[in-house]
Amino acid sequence: MDRKFLIIPEFGQLDRTMELAEQYQAGFEYNDFFSPKIYEDESEIKRRCNVYKQLDRDRSRDTLHGVFLDMAVTSTDTVIRNHSRRMVLQSMEVAENLGVKGVVFHSGLIAELQIASYLDAWLNESEIFWHTMAERYPETDIYLENTFERTPDMLIKLKKRLADVKNFKLCLDYGHACLTPTPIEGWVEEMKDFTGHIHLNDNDLKADLHQVPGEGKIDFEKCRMLLQQCLPQASILLELNGIDKQRKALEYMSRL
Repeated sequence: MDRKFLIIPEFGQLDRTMELAEQYQAGFEYNDFFSPKIYEDESEIKRRCNVYKQLDRDRSRDTLHGVFLDMAVTSTDTVIRNHSRRMVLQSMEVAENLGVKGVVFHSGLIAELQIASYLDAWLNESEIFWHTMAERYPETDIYLENTFERTPDMLIKLKKRLADVKNFKLCLDYGHACLTPTPIEGWVEEMKDFTGHIHLNDNDLKADLHQVPGEGKIDFEKCRMLLQQCLPQASILLELNGIDKQRKALEYMSRL
């Protein structure tokens, strides 16, 4: 597969991460800053940002995974909503500090809650919030990722409402999509005009296992074909932790 991928840097082994990235011309997606252990410690945020900025590499292709654990920016609970939004702002500030291309956030949708009033409220509140974020940070792309939605419908409805907001896009998590009743061809076809970023790993088609491509049950020949046909320009993170797993993934994907 003729693509330049992104990997997750291992902060404690940056020399090995840099070596692997240089070998495969890979970019980074920083996963440090969605962890409460990191984002609740301002000095640690500054320390990590400084270390990353001192590395001799171009960060313009890089992305950052924003906060998502327990976050609900559209919650009707004002305490939860306000805290979640402050943390999103923090992620955007870190991204701006690092000079990365974009930030990935989860949709926050509860997949099993198919109540019209809930879905309408999510859509309306999301439109207002992400429009505000995109305007506030016009040089940074915002990617909203499918988590465990059954279909891409709600994400597409949101993006269509924000059609004029060029730095608001979708992130297709291919592994998540493979766990839903909607065929993966449907996800890719429906999202192709709205997606700027992709998360990719393998699983057993039952759970989000984050396996190395080729070690689970996802059809990666089909994946290669779909992504090259429908999403040739989207950046791709091989979403795996651990340098050995990342190396296996890069080797596998480069042979496709």
